[in-house]
Amino acid sequence: MDIGKAIKVIRQKQDMTQGQLAERCNMSTNAICDLETGKSWPSRGTVERLCQAFGIPVSYIMVASIEESDIPEGKRVLYRALLEPLRNILLDNKEP
Repeated sequence: MDIGKAIKVIRQKQDMTQGQLAERCNMSTNAICDLETGKSWPSRGTVERLCQAFGIPVSYIMVASIEESDIPEGKRVLYRALLEPLRNILLDNKEP
């Protein structure tokens, strides 16, 4: 699972800079950069602040952070078929 990539993707989908996200979360830009690059792992409180800044539930960031290697090999076909559309719907706040 790569939560840092998920944070970056969500931030970019919302046309937000690292500085803007840092300000909304009362964090430093360096801390956001460290999260996105995997140099640090967010605490539960940090994930909650990030999701509040993004305007999404915590569960959305968890879905966005699932990678193919997290899925058992026999179920990866289903993963490929469902996860990307699901991510897009959740992260774009669009109805199916």
